[in-house]
Amino acid sequence: MGAALGETPEDIFDSTLSQASLAEELHYDELWVTEHHFIRFGINPSALTTAAFLLGRTHTIRVGTSVVLSPLCHPVELAERTALLDHLSQGRFELGLGRGGYRRDYELLDIDFTRWDDEPQATATRLLDIWSTPREPAEIQPPPRTSPHPSLLMATSSEAGVKCAATNSLALQHYFATPVAARTALEKRYRDISGADPDHLHTIIAVVNDAPDARERLRAALRQSFRDGEHPHVPQAPARHFGPDGAPIDADAMADMVAAGAIVGSVGYVVDKLGDFIIETGARRIAVYHEAIGDAALAMDSLRSFAEHVIPQLAAD
Repeated sequence: MGAALGETPEDIFDSTLSQASLAEELHYDELWVTEHHFIRFGINPSALTTAAFLLGRTHTIRVGTSVVLSPLCHPVELAERTALLDHLSQGRFELGLGRGGYRRDYELLDIDFTRWDDEPQATATRLLDIWSTPREPAEIQPPPRTSPHPSLLMATSSEAGVKCAATNSLALQHYFATPVAARTALEKRYRDISGADPDHLHTIIAVVNDAPDARERLRAALRQSFRDGEHPHVPQAPARHFGPDGAPIDADAMADMVAAGAIVGSVGYVVDKLGDFIIETGARRIAVYHEAIGDAALAMDSLRSFAEHVIPQLAAD
């Protein structure tokens, strides 16, 4: 839901609904929405609200948050709203948690910076505790529909966060710009703790477009997106962008690196490269970030081509 997808917020929201409707028509399994406050990187200040709307406008596709910014929410209210969406959607809602880190979010919403340190594991632990407590009249209403609790995922790479996810068998969510090596290392840490291997969510950029300038268009769109997201972070947060050597890099260099590693090209190219990605990572659950191209029409074209041509070939292979 980035600002580049339309001239006005109405255009962006219309594009979002069009994508959701087409994704369900094409039998995608899941739809994921982000959350950002006070910046144009994403025009969506409430992942829960957008997810609720899209659940109400669809019938079969699952809808998840990638992510709700847990430090900005009270865990009891989040438990209530998640349980409500679990019921109203008949179990189609997926709650993904992350901690974000933009300084302005905390300042304007009057949240103590120190909440960043313990998230999202503190909220995840509290939610699990709330949902597992024997129901009494004073407990949250309604209790969740899904047993033992609604689907819960965590976007985290901290030691405490990975330990919490692994201990509770919660799947991880990988950011689209995370390199393959970092993803596999993170999942190895997870397995070393619990021995479990759930279907972690791998977000990737994959655009079905064989135009000669497609990758350059993606690079330009990513540069603008990263610039829109280049805002001061909470004091505890590390530098926002890192290169292959682990050293911080600026927003443009990060965009160039991500664009170079993205899967952009013809159907055959996307099939081959996505197949390589699946072999390297063992990914069984992939969220495709078509919108990264920064053009609503091209994103819709890619969404359709991916479903109609890429997925069948991958399934056949």
